[in-house]
Amino acid sequence: MATKYQIINVKESKGVVDGNPFDNRMILCYSTESSKYLLCGPYTENLKIKTDDFNYVIRNRGYDLRDLPDKIITPVFGRNDYITDFTLSDPETGEVIE
Repeated sequence: MATKYQIINVKESKGVVDGNPFDNRMILCYSTESSKYLLCGPYTENLKIKTDDFNYVIRNRGYDLRDLPDKIITPVFGRNDYITDFTLSDPETGEVIE
């Protein structure tokens, strides 16, 4: 079963590392499971997704950015622990938002 996270906030992360530009979205989440990615306290994690992948999912599924906080995100992880896809669900009903 995939780990589910409750979104706290989403922020942009841009820059250059070793001459290589990056453009990511960082999704700060609560998790019901602890992991190696402990951020600022028990059960919080900072998940990474490339901006192009993030924008594709948002547009393709018709999600509204203003509605992301408090939703449950079920990510699909790819290489280097980056999210490549995700679904959102309602935290109260558990229903997947389409």
